[in-house]
Amino acid sequence: MNFDKLSYANENDPRLKRWFIRSIEGLSGRNRYARLYEAWARDVAGKTEGVFARMLDLIDVRLSVRGEWPPKNLPETPVVIVANHPFGIGDGIAILALAEQLGRPFKVLINNELLKVPEMAPYSLPISFEETKEALALNMKTRNDAVKLLKDGTTIIVFPAGGVATAKKGFGRAEDLPWKMFPAKLIQSAKASVIPVYFEGQNGRLFHLASRISLTLRISLLIREFRRLSGSTIAARVGQVMRWEELDNGDRKNLLTRLYDAVFSMAPPRRAFLRRAG
Repeated sequence: MNFDKLSYANENDPRLKRWFIRSIEGLSGRNRYARLYEAWARDVAGKTEGVFARMLDLIDVRLSVRGEWPPKNLPETPVVIVANHPFGIGDGIAILALAEQLGRPFKVLINNELLKVPEMAPYSLPISFEETKEALALNMKTRNDAVKLLKDGTTIIVFPAGGVATAKKGFGRAEDLPWKMFPAKLIQSAKASVIPVYFEGQNGRLFHLASRISLTLRISLLIREFRRLSGSTIAARVGQVMRWEELDNGDRKNLLTRLYDAVFSMAPPRRAFLRRAG
C-alpha cells in the first residue's frame, strides 16, 4: 500500500524532484507504515489518552527519560519545551509523547510538509521553510497563534534548529543547525517558563554524508532514518524548569544562548556518545 502522507516531497517542487524523494522514501520502507498508521488513526487518534505513547508502541520505539518527568510544581506561567533535533520524525513523536504526560493541551511547531497526516493537525502549528510571501505569512500567523495559545495554557514545543542535526564533515558527532531566534521571541512575548530536553544519539552515517552532497538526497533519507529507529530506544534527558522570572532580562540573544546551553549541557561525554552512535 502506497503511503504518500508520510513524505517530505513538496507539491510545489519540480516533478523530477518529487519523484526522486518519493522513490527513495519508498525504497526506505515508507509504505510499511501505512498499516500502522491506519490502526493508529482508526483506534487511537482522538479516541484515547496517550496518543503518541501508543504511536511509539506501534512503531516499536521505546522512550527512556532521565530526570524528573513530568516535572513537579510546574509554574503557573505559560510553558515552552525546547529540544535538540537529532533524528527528525522520531524525536518529534518522542517529545509529543512526553508533552501529553503534562496533563495540559500541547502543540508542536512542525514542518508543514508533515501535515499531510490530518490527525496531526490538532497537535501542530505549521512552519514553512520556503522562501515565498505565502510562507512568510504562514509563519507570522503561526507565531501569533503560538503566543495566544501559550497565554491560554497550551504548552508549545519548539525545535529551535528548525532542521535535523548534521555531522559537518559527514563523520563524527552531529550538531544542531544554528538555532533560530523564534523561540526566544516566543518566550519573551508570552513570558513563558521553559523545560529543556536533550535527545541522545544521531542519524546514521549515510544521512550525514548525503547532507554534504545534496539537500534533496538528505531530505529523501529522513524516512530511512525514521525506519532505522524501529526496535531501539530514544533516550531523553530533562533539565530543571527555567522559570520566567529567571529568564526575564530583556536580552533576546542572551536568552537564546541560555536555552541552548541548558539543552546541550545535558549531552553525554563525547566518548560515551561515540559508543552509543557507533
